[in-house]
Amino acid sequence: MALAPGSREKRNLTLFIVSYILNNLVSGIMYDTFVNYLQEVSLGIATSFWAFYGYATFISALILLAVPKTGYKIPLLFCALACTSAMVSAVYLDAAWVLYLTTLLALTGVQLHFIMLAPFVAAYTGGIGNSDIDWYTRTYYMGYVGYFLTTYLGGVVTVKMFSVHAGKTYAAAKELTAYVADMSPALRSAYLQGNKDVLLITAMLSALCILPVMLIREEKSDFAGIVHENRKTLKERAGEILRVLAGKDALLYLTYWAIVSFAMGLFSSYYTVFLNRNLHIDKATSSLLVSVSYAAIVVFMLFTPVVVKKLGAASTICVSMILSIPFMLLIANGDAFGGAMVPVVGIALFMRAGLANLSSPADSALCMYIAPKALRPAYTSVVNFLAGIVSIISGNFTGQILFKSQEGYRTAYYIAAALYLVATLIVFFGLRKYNRFSKEEGHDE
Repeated sequence: MALAPGSREKRNLTLFIVSYILNNLVSGIMYDTFVNYLQEVSLGIATSFWAFYGYATFISALILLAVPKTGYKIPLLFCALACTSAMVSAVYLDAAWVLYLTTLLALTGVQLHFIMLAPFVAAYTGGIGNSDIDWYTRTYYMGYVGYFLTTYLGGVVTVKMFSVHAGKTYAAAKELTAYVADMSPALRSAYLQGNKDVLLITAMLSALCILPVMLIREEKSDFAGIVHENRKTLKERAGEILRVLAGKDALLYLTYWAIVSFAMGLFSSYYTVFLNRNLHIDKATSSLLVSVSYAAIVVFMLFTPVVVKKLGAASTICVSMILSIPFMLLIANGDAFGGAMVPVVGIALFMRAGLANLSSPADSALCMYIAPKALRPAYTSVVNFLAGIVSIISGNFTGQILFKSQEGYRTAYYIAAALYLVATLIVFFGLRKYNRFSKEEGHDE
């Protein structure tokens, strides 16, 4: 029986959303429980975690280049299998080189699935009369709900399993997790086993992702046309990149983006580590505070169109970054608030995350305003490449220098706040002329 027009495309998009949500459930554990687990079993990897994110970004981009030959299903299956095998290996194989490989493999699986969202949605929305923005937004928000849930539940389940292995009540185990470094060897072993239980549950969630991917009905025409008709030689692409880099404004934006990317790498992967190890907030509460801050991202971005219309793209970036700095300093000094520490830090995390991400769409728009129309693909490639390089540099800086002392996690917020101020000044004084620029107008140099 023939399928109704567009039904295959809608089915594939729906199945992709299911797989994307499962992938975000895994992400919530990766950036919370897994980082804390590495803090105990491989400190070098834990303190350099952002560098592994940079490596994974490059690997994912290379794999994505193969889609015109392989289709979407094979890379999506790789994502599920990579995360599943990585989590299982991290639990049962404790060799140092295995943990290095599993961290890279898991982050590649998560990152590849994320960057496949745009091309997959574009491939299946063209002929069904639906806006790709509608599908993208739907997937984005549902994915964040998954990320929010497992960030919180990862902490709660870790404490619960710790209480079971330690023979303690949940309340007693929760209190003990506020001072992990002071645990006896027996308690520490029980705590690690609780983390391992959560990682195994995560492996099962990742394995479930295989099912919706296998049900996707893919045809060669879905992906074979991705290759551009006007394929450029390496020399032509290099020429485009040089033309992009010749523009002062383009270089200013790249400088701004490099500073922001470096600053993010100093603290964004280590929220619960700082809350737990420096502020001594128990594991379950730390995960709850961080998960609520992720919810702020979704809430604040609902207001982005209104704010950008009112202030303009460049001004939105400046205002949101400046306003987020005081909240970063509140987080860094949370222990100064005594009994009010948890609510103060929670509010500060919520506001910082919301304000910083309020300008994300404006960031993307400003990037495209600066580049001439013909050079936008090349400029986007340069921006992404730079972000990957800076992530690696930032991760190595934290691992080899900043986080050698536990207080380095606090210092990171001060450094990041200063870098945010510098980045804001670059946009305000160097790129403010693009505040009301329209992408449709184009830009010529």
